[in-house]
Amino acid sequence: MEPAEALSQAVMDVLKEFSRKKLPLNCAGLKEIFAASEEILSLLAPDVQANTKGHQAPDDCGEPGDNLSRAPVGPKELDLEQLPPLREVFLDILDGLAPAIKGNDESRFSLLLEGVYECQSLQVLGSLGKQVGAMVGELINQAVENTDYSNDFLFELSKDLYQIGEQLSTYQEFNKENVNISNNFYTDILSHTNDIHNAIGHTRNKSDIHGMIIAKLIIISKSIDEKRKSDELRAIEAEAKISELQNNIKLYEKELLQVRKRSESLEKEVLLDELTKISNRRSYDLHIKECLREYKRTTKGIALILIDIDHFKKINDTYGHKAGDKCLKEIAQRIKSSLRQSDFLARYGGEELIAILHGCDFQSAENIAEKIRRRIENTRFYYHNETIPITVSLGVTAIMPSDTEPEAPFIRVDEAMYQAKRGGRNRVCSSTDPLVLSLCNGGPRSADEEPVLSVQPLRAQPSA
Repeated sequence: MEPAEALSQAVMDVLKEFSRKKLPLNCAGLKEIFAASEEILSLLAPDVQANTKGHQAPDDCGEPGDNLSRAPVGPKELDLEQLPPLREVFLDILDGLAPAIKGNDESRFSLLLEGVYECQSLQVLGSLGKQVGAMVGELINQAVENTDYSNDFLFELSKDLYQIGEQLSTYQEFNKENVNISNNFYTDILSHTNDIHNAIGHTRNKSDIHGMIIAKLIIISKSIDEKRKSDELRAIEAEAKISELQNNIKLYEKELLQVRKRSESLEKEVLLDELTKISNRRSYDLHIKECLREYKRTTKGIALILIDIDHFKKINDTYGHKAGDKCLKEIAQRIKSSLRQSDFLARYGGEELIAILHGCDFQSAENIAEKIRRRIENTRFYYHNETIPITVSLGVTAIMPSDTEPEAPFIRVDEAMYQAKRGGRNRVCSSTDPLVLSLCNGGPRSADEEPVLSVQPLRAQPSA
């Protein structure tokens, strides 16, 4: 194994150990582990080791670009051969984190991702690595909190169910006891009536028969009175038990309702993009898998449209992220209103949106994509009375019989979208274009052609 690959694996092992043990992941903890790891230190260049021992690393984790370029450097040039594989490790980690990022963390995540992409220094990458570690730690803590909440609820639920079970068992015993009392009463009454019957049949003396009947009727009357009083008391007791059980069931239903609301809220958090209020990357991953299964069952057409906002990074840099966020929200709503109720729209990441059109043929999907392109082009976005020109580039494809994995249609639509960008932006390009098919199938590219990023379709990408 090459030193760079071994270093990448060692860093991954450290992060996995933090996750497995659910340890609080922070900059100080990572610094301590890395400094104590002979394996990691031995894999670094000698100058990096000397620099690690000679300089105290800062504990704070600033945002990308916060004077990171001013980090101290060693007396010799760092071994840049180690940079690409280590940077790839952090990009893989960020790619895995992308579906879980939401809310205010999105801007921070985008800046961090951009910093890692553009990083050209091992020392700067180390500082960015601390921020990656901190973000992993925060997500782990959130997951642990949700797990603790679920475990607490399940524990309380099991106690409630046990209590209700105990009450039901008690009530069943109570009913059995009632049945036994009633059976004994009826048996006793039947015994007395049998005695009367036998006396009438075998005794000729009417005075004796009269006396026996009177005595038995008195006994029966007394038994009936005692049974009535006993039934009244047991009815009160039974009503109290039923009332207690009903109250517990109502409490149980109330707890279930609270948990259902909590579950729905968590589901929205997990599957809804907080900024644009449309589905997120994780929701898309689930939906496209179901689409593949649906296509195999019905073979009805399912098309994909990938929409990327042109020069979105320039918008953020020029007008600020708040202006960029407002533009992104408005674009998402305008695209959503251009689709049918049965269609699906998600924010795939950054400034990329993806639509899945059910029961839609290829030509119809191209027409819808062109309709979206024109609608965004004709929309006027204003910031402090200044017009922000915005256009989008779109790629179109359709699910094919050969698609067995979700990555297959995404590679095609991603390549089509990038071909639209290479062709001048603000246009629609489909996966039926010969050049797109050639690139998707690994065809040749010219030496000066812009790199194609769709060879790794699940990679989270920074604003561009």
